[in-house]
Amino acid sequence: MSSKAMTPAMKSARFLNIALNVVIAFLAVALLLMLILPLFGEGVVEAIEDKNGRAPSLPIVNLSGSVGGSLIAAAYLYVAFVVKKIVRTTLDGNPFVEANISRLRTTWVVIALVEIIRMVAMGFIDKSSQTGTGLEGFTLKTSLTAWFLVFVIATMAEVFRIGLELRRDQELTV
Repeated sequence: MSSKAMTPAMKSARFLNIALNVVIAFLAVALLLMLILPLFGEGVVEAIEDKNGRAPSLPIVNLSGSVGGSLIAAAYLYVAFVVKKIVRTTLDGNPFVEANISRLRTTWVVIALVEIIRMVAMGFIDKSSQTGTGLEGFTLKTSLTAWFLVFVIATMAEVFRIGLELRRDQELTV
């Protein structure tokens, strides 16, 4: 780090950087467990029974839950890495850079896509547990938390864009 005095924002960024390392490690372990455990979990399928008391012939419910959980864990792992890069620019003393705006825009799009995929997949999983044909019984269950996160990150991208514009204007004013 340079010889500049450490500002309160840099102190917070240093703590956040350490916390993000812990979060990234936790998410990486969780992702690995979600991908590996279904390979060894035949007994779990027997615990899931249909309405007639029979176990499903294929472990599609377990596999879909594992894939869905893995997809969500991977998305949040991506978000943690993006936040870590943004924190690193704060530690360098300049978070208002084009790269951070691009990172935030990509992040909210990734989270929105993962949420859409999760909603559709869960709709098909819920439908497969019911009888009927076509789209009868298909429902989309949304997570307000995920959509709120998309909104907050999209707003942050615009705040960073405006901050960059203000900084550029300030640099031109002498």
